[in-house]
Amino acid sequence: MTHPLAGPTRRLALPASAQRAHLESIGTAPSTDELALEFDDVRRHPVPPAAGPFVDRIDTLLETMSGPGPVWHVTSLATAAQWAELRLLAAELLRHLPAHPRPLAPSERELLALLLTDFPGLHAQLDHVQVRAPWYDGSASLDLDTSGPAADVPDGVLPVSAEVHSNGEHIGELLLWVANGRLSAIEYAWVTDEPPHTLPPAAAVTTRR
Repeated sequence: MTHPLAGPTRRLALPASAQRAHLESIGTAPSTDELALEFDDVRRHPVPPAAGPFVDRIDTLLETMSGPGPVWHVTSLATAAQWAELRLLAAELLRHLPAHPRPLAPSERELLALLLTDFPGLHAQLDHVQVRAPWYDGSASLDLDTSGPAADVPDGVLPVSAEVHSNGEHIGELLLWVANGRLSAIEYAWVTDEPPHTLPPAAAVTTRR
């Protein structure tokens, strides 16, 4: 089973835009309280020794933020130094929590293969890629684990355009994230009224560099 802290910590580590999307999807925006409450509800679960200091530092920082104030409005997610620090601490905590990745589904592998056509070093990692977790509950964007050989590719977003269409209409785009020469995430950025809950089929994606 996934550690109880994994989900709330992963949401604390999300980019500001994804955190806001999560809060809007569960109906608690414009307040950001839920991100802190989710963590507080499970922070007392036992964790590996290396994870303990990060739990304590996150808990302390959230405590200093307690009380009414602009830091608890969704606009602060992208601007407040406290939220930036929380993301860094949460990302470190995730590294020390037990994780149980799953294999790629055939449709996910087909999609990644399409996006990596012009990147042979990353394409060679497909046999080693696993899905660690969605960005938040119900999210189509996925964090990935890759144990294959590192590719000579800069960190950040891979320079490939991957537009998603449905019935001839543009509904979003896909972004591939790379860290330390390995695939680390696939992000589904949508332009529809409702967020997607699954990645699109490869047939719905048009790629170009």
